[in-house]
Amino acid sequence: PYVLVEAGPQQAATWRQWDLGSFWSGRLPNLMFPTDRRWLVSTLWDDDWTCIGGPASLVDDLLHHRDLQSCSRRVRPGADATPPGRRAI
Repeated sequence: PYVLVEAGPQQAATWRQWDLGSFWSGRLPNLMFPTDRRWLVSTLWDDDWTCIGGPASLVDDLLHHRDLQSCSRRVRPGADATPPGRRAI
């Protein structure tokens, strides 16, 4: 079961222990979306990757971002989002 909490970025970033290996690792909630549900960020507890869904312009920006383009790929609706070389549990 999920617990949904309405909070801003500052509150959400304080809910978990800081992993010294990475600023983002384990720091953010597993599921985040704005009130209008225009986009979604999901990092499941047993995955080591993050899925981001939203408008094509958002996905395009991520795919072309200098720091993210090498580890980003577009996944069509209904397709398996598991990254290549990884196994879905």
